[in-house]
Formats: sequence, C-alpha cells, structure tokens
Amino acid sequence: MRRFLPILATVLLLAAPAAISAEDLSNIKWETNETDEPFGDPAARKGGTFNTFTTAYPLTVRLMGPNSNDSFAGYNRAFTMDFTLVIRHPNTDNFIPWMATHWSVQDDKKTVYYKLDPDARWSDGKPVTADDYVCTWETMKNEWIVDPFYNQYARDFFSSVEKIDDYTLKVIGTKTSWRPLADYTLWPTPKHVTNIFDGWAKDEKINLTPQVVPGPYIISEMATGERVVFSRVSNWWGDKKHYMQGLFNPEKIVIKVIADEDRAFDYFKKGDLSFYTVNTAKKWANEMDFDAIKKGWVHRRREFVDAPQGMYGFAMNLEFPLFQNKDFRKGLQYLFNFKELNEKQMASAYYRQNSAFEGTEYMNPNVKAYPFDPKLGRDHLAKAGFSKRGPDGILVDEKGRRASFTLTYGSKGLEPHMTIVQQLYKRFGVDMQLSLREPAAAFELGLERKYEMTIISRTSGFYPEPRQYFHSEFKKTTNNNAIFGFENKEVDELIEVFRWDQDRDKRVQAMHRIDEIINDEAFYMPLWFGPYIRFVYWDHVQFPKNYFPKRTQQYTDWWVFWIDQDREKALNEAMAAGKSLGEDPVVDVDPYGVKERLEAAAMTGEAAPATSDGSKSD
Repeated sequence: MRRFLPILATVLLLAAPAAISAEDLSNIKWETNETDEPFGDPAARKGGTFNTFTTAYPLTVRLMGPNSNDSFAGYNRAFTMDFTLVIRHPNTDNFIPWMATHWSVQDDKKTVYYKLDPDARWSDGKPVTADDYVCTWETMKNEWIVDPFYNQYARDFFSSVEKIDDYTLKVIGTKTSWRPLADYTLWPTPKHVTNIFDGWAKDEKINLTPQVVPGPYIISEMATGERVVFSRVSNWWGDKKHYMQGLFNPEKIVIKVIADEDRAFDYFKKGDLSFYTVNTAKKWANEMDFDAIKKGWVHRRREFVDAPQGMYGFAMNLEFPLFQNKDFRKGLQYLFNFKELNEKQMASAYYRQNSAFEGTEYMNPNVKAYPFDPKLGRDHLAKAGFSKRGPDGILVDEKGRRASFTLTYGSKGLEPHMTIVQQLYKRFGVDMQLSLREPAAAFELGLERKYEMTIISRTSGFYPEPRQYFHSEFKKTTNNNAIFGFENKEVDELIEVFRWDQDRDKRVQAMHRIDEIINDEAFYMPLWFGPYIRFVYWDHVQFPKNYFPKRTQQYTDWWVFWIDQDREKALNEAMAAGKSLGEDPVVDVDPYGVKERLEAAAMTGEAAPATSDGSKSD
C-alpha cells in the first residue's frame, strides 16, 4: 500500500559533459526532490556545547572491521556513514538529496546514476568525488579489513561502482531490486587518505586516528577512558543545503564515558550533561520531581514517534547444549511472565513485542509472543527431560544436568528487571544466573557467540534486515549480528525472496513466514517497547516545534536540537540566584498522532496498525 507518494522534480540533462564521452548520458532523466519541508528548524542557532555520554570508551574509531559496532559507533557514523548518496526524509519517507543532488534509476532496476554535489567537501577541504565512492566499495571488498559482514555485503549488493567523471557515479547492483535507491547507495571514503594493508584492522594508529569526514563534525579530542570530543567543521559545506538546514547545530559535542546509566543521570541533574534519555519507566514515574524540574530549569518530554522498533529481547545461543533443545527453549518462553514484570518494575508503561520485525508491515499479525502459561512451560521442560527437581529445587534431567544457564547483559539499569525474571524462573525450577558485564564487553560476547543467553538490542532501518541476523551464511563466522547461531534452509530461501523478488505480496508473505519460523524455533524471546522517546533536557537546549522527526528511534538519529546561548546565560543566572523559571506543565507531545492512534485501538480492542510501510518504493 502506498501511503506516501514521492513528489519528484524531473530534470532532463540536455548535453552530456565532454569529459564523459565514453558514456552516452544524453537521454538520462534525472530526478531530485527539493519540495519537502526541511525536518530541522531553519531558525536554529549554531554554537554552544552539547554534553552527552556513552557507556564505554571506543576501542576503535574505524568505520569497519573489529570493534567498530560498539556503543560509540552511532556517534562515529552520524558524521560519516550516514552521509549516503540519498536518504529518506524522516517525516515524509520520500527520497531526498544528501550527498547526491540527482539520481536516475534505469529500467533494469539495478543500475543507478548519481550526480554528486560539487559543493561537498571533506573535513580537510578536499572535494568529495566519485573516486571516494569507488574507494568505499573497494574497501568493503578487502579482506584485510577483517569484516565478514561488509565483505559479504560488497559481494552481494554491488556488481560495480564506476566513476563516470568527478561528479557522476554509476552503481550497478547484482540483481534487479524493488528498492534500488535503498539498496544501491553508498557513503564516501576519502581515497586521498585511505590505505588498506595487511594488519590494518589491528594497527593501533589506524584504530585511534580520527576519520576525515564529509559531515559537520570531526573528532578533536580523545581522552582515553574519559571522553571523546567532536568539534564543528568551520564553514561546513552542508549548512546552506535545503534539507540540512537546522541540523548539526552545536559547536562542540562532548561525549563523556559513564559506564553506569544511573550515574549518568546524576551527572545530568548536576548540569554536567545537556540531555538524558530516560530508558526506564520506574525512573520516569518516580524520579522526575527533582528541584531543577520544579523550578523549570529542566524540561521533560515523552514524544510519541512512529518508527520500526528493531529487535529487543532475550537471545539464546543455539550452540549452547541446553538451548539446542527446542522444548527447553519453548519452556522458557511460556514461563516468562511479562505482565508481572511490567507491573512490578515498569509501572505498566510498556507494550510486549511480538515480532523480530516489530513496527513494520513485515511483522506477521498472527504471530504473538508466547503467553505466560506455567502448565505448558512445565510440559515443554518435561519433554526436554527436565521433570524432576534436584536438592536445591532446580530441575535436573536423567544425566543430572541442571536446568541452568547464564544471562549476560550490559546495562546496570536492567539489573532490577533481570532479578525479577530470575526469581520468576526459579519458582518453576529454572536457574538463570545473572552476569552483568561492562557494556562493550557484553556486546562483544554476543558478536563472538561466547554467551548462553544475552539481551539483543538492535535498531531497525526503514526495512528490516533479516539476512544479517538469520541467514546461515553468517553462522560460519563470528563477530557479526548472527548472534543466535541459527541456520535454516527455508529461512535462507525466504530471505532471498524478500531481498530480490519484485512482487510485493511475495515479499510480505516471505517475511511473515520467517516470523512464524522464528517464533516456532523459540530462540528469540521478544521483550517490550514503548512507542515514544522519554527525555529530559536543560532549558538552553531547544527543539523544532515537532521535536524529533517521526521516524526517530534514538536522539542521535537526527541532530535537530540546538544550544540557545542567550537562554544558557539566563539559566545560569537563575540557577545562581535560586530563581524559579516556572515548572513546565507539558510532558506528552504527540506531533504525529501516534498516541491518539494507540488509544483509539485500545478502545476498540484492536491492534494499532503499523505505519512504517516498506512498500512505498515498489
């Protein structure tokens, strides 16, 4: 179903530049889109310092290779890999210019021409040219980067990436695509400073050398274990571009390393952080009455957004002997009491996820998370051989093996939640040991498949990406997102249908079937989601009238906020004098009607429809 139709201006190139005589582009019809409203606020002010935090100091600032997918990666990619040729407008879903000004999809739906923005510059002042996109493809293919995902991605998606001239690029995909602008786009890699060599992925100098970037910020300071500072590029080329108006506003972004989120909240309340995302319902319900809020120095918002939810749930390692038994996995599913956990720990503020593709049209509406059913849970554990309790009350099988496993997780803020789950399981004779690790260590153990059970938390793009999580190709190696160790021939085939079939209905059916199989295999236990972002911020941090765009999953997706230095001065004076600015009565904001839709669905007893329609570019 097409809910958002692209509004595209079509331009006919009257004459091919002389430099490209080998290519006849005279009949190419170029498309662009300059008609959608900017999603930043053109009145936003530049300047000031935005203070935020990450839970672990980066092991590398490389964009590819080992350890490049840690908690710092979102910041690192925001000013590098996110600068692709085109992007989707986060409110309208239309494709819009980003690093390319125009594009042209050919009839074969696998060849795309791009006209690059001649104004684009690297942070060292060099122009961004077609050579830099060819360099990206060559880098992804190179095994010296030690990154199986990108090696495979380069092979599977790109037949060739060709320079026509400095500002014309030709990309040919491997197959006819139903979403060529999404599949066959690239970010640039600075050819003039890139040198991949044997040992590149382990080279300490490479690991910690800040990137030359096309975006507005460069790493200007790295204090090991303490902070990373981004500074704005002087006279950044994107400031006058239509869709970049009102974006990337602070002069500096200081990212402090604070391993514990509760400590980070304390830092926020002291004024050491500008903004804080409130990730727990209990904190939101019980800890939002501190003095700075009462005096109006700090504001709190719960903004309802409309975005795919991504995967958030318990992941079971299918290489761990206990989890190789499907009945054991199903037993755990039926014994998970989400309702009790939601009431006890989260003020009943969350909804249960049902699908690995939550929030998209690809989630199967008939697939539901396993309900809490102690009888079925016990029955499945008995089928798995665990029907008798040992001396300590934990179930054992005939070989004396205990129904015991370890949950590895990386957020101390989840400790109360996981303790409740641990206690619930223990009632039924299942021993779940808790292993809280430093966030980066927990994440790495997942990628290396060196865990028994862990929490998987992944955001999702406009389209789900089942291949990297569920295709058996990635089970052969580690250090990738196939953390379950799952393989299934039917799923492999269905993934290929989703990736390449031109028939929308067949794609949806394939994904619905994948959802069924994942649910039946029971190695992924969906947890919960809130269709909103809860955050607090000091008065000098300002936002557009709609706050974050509709398709926002986390605040680093779209840098729409800014620092008002006049308000900052007034705030500091008020704080020094102990003067109240008046408590802000506004808490909930629903600029896209999401809350309204959910409440209407609750009144009728129906499920709220997903609006992240993946069929738009069909």
